[in-house]
Amino acid sequence: MKDYKWIVFDLDGTLLNSDKEITDEVKKAISLLKAEDKQVFIATGRHSLMASKYIYDLGLETPLIACNGALIINVRNEQILHMELIKPAIAAKLVSYCKENQLDFLVYVPNAIYYSENSIRVNAVIEYNNTVGKELQAPLYSVQELDVLKEDIIKVLIRSDDSHLIDKLNEDINEDGTLTIVKSEVDLVDIMARGVSKGSGLEFLSRHFNIDLKRTVVFGDNHNDISMFQVAGLSIAMGNAEEELKRVADHITLTNDESGVSDAIYKYIL
Repeated sequence: MKDYKWIVFDLDGTLLNSDKEITDEVKKAISLLKAEDKQVFIATGRHSLMASKYIYDLGLETPLIACNGALIINVRNEQILHMELIKPAIAAKLVSYCKENQLDFLVYVPNAIYYSENSIRVNAVIEYNNTVGKELQAPLYSVQELDVLKEDIIKVLIRSDDSHLIDKLNEDINEDGTLTIVKSEVDLVDIMARGVSKGSGLEFLSRHFNIDLKRTVVFGDNHNDISMFQVAGLSIAMGNAEEELKRVADHITLTNDESGVSDAIYKYIL
């Protein structure tokens, strides 16, 4: 038995297949991890409001690392363990920039998601809501109803096909480095407060639970997982992962549509 205590999974492109489902093979492998007294965590760029059903699907009691580490929460009792907010003045500047440039964007606050009038990305939230009962649905509101200076803004998500968007954002609104801007999918850009990352979220939990990160295994597929790979004892990239992530991974497994998670669990952990 290998001496790993924590196993941490990204959601989209990793734990979830292309149909946004956890396969039976992956569920079985995770149940075996739990049977061996290993702690299973999810670390995602998603809002906790769009990830909670997977906590219940897998029977997890562990805190969720959401919004790339900006929000760490016990989903079952809604206890927030850690939250990093974008400063109100910076958030106002960011939201105004998104509106002026007619970007497709979502704004995450602790208990709701706001969407731009032209948003296509909001359909992902609607589709998620359609798969869960009313008690687990993410409350949705138009960004026109958002009072930026009064709300606690955790993250802004932009959907764009512009490959230079991050450069533009850094030049136009992040010249002083007060924001963390990272890609989470090929057409998604996540914006959080400075210093926020899945890696920093994992470090917070390691202090909270007094766990040696050398005994942690992390799985991921995209740029926002790099920070986790840098602090964990063992890192595993999916076969469908971005090349940059594969280069820093200890191992590369099969794709998310080939149950790559379960394959790696049997090969490297159990």
